[in-house]
Amino acid sequence: MSRHRHSHRHNRLLAAGFTLLAAMPLPAQAAGMVLTGEIAFGGDKLASVSGDYDEDLRAGQLLNLGIGFDFDLNPAKTLLLRAGINYKFDAIDADNGEADFDRWPLDLILVSRQGNLSLGAGLTYHLSPTYEDTIDNISRRIDFDDALGFLLQVGFMVTPTMELGGRVTLIEYESDMIANRIDGDSFGIYISVGL
Repeated sequence: MSRHRHSHRHNRLLAAGFTLLAAMPLPAQAAGMVLTGEIAFGGDKLASVSGDYDEDLRAGQLLNLGIGFDFDLNPAKTLLLRAGINYKFDAIDADNGEADFDRWPLDLILVSRQGNLSLGAGLTYHLSPTYEDTIDNISRRIDFDDALGFLLQVGFMVTPTMELGGRVTLIEYESDMIANRIDGDSFGIYISVGL
């Protein structure tokens, strides 16, 4: 069995397990829907374009927009599970070309709240990571395997329904189309709003 087939099957099994875990009935009370926005930076450089100014496209950035649901895990509401789906993307455009990288992260985060402070850790599973570019009139596309990573976050409740914080994502992407793994690690600033 080729490395790609083995990796693809392994990633599909992880996705199925992740989905099953997220859908399991929990001894929890639903706390509500959450919208999240993040600006992230980092990761390996995927492309550079030039024009009035040079710009790089990196594997860990830029915008991550998501919707999720919180489940209270204890009566004191100091421990919760957040499950969500996001769309993470970045694009650059200049005189000599354009490039973009997007994926669909599924997040499952265990969050502990003490007063206004929240600490979170969990898993992120990136579906369909896809890189495309057209630079100097040459186009290419790289479809990466689905990827499993880890999340760590620290937040502060600005209001009872709004959280502002920092998040670290640790993840790598791989594809049979390229020799090396791509580092997608990032640090981001996020805001979450409960509905």
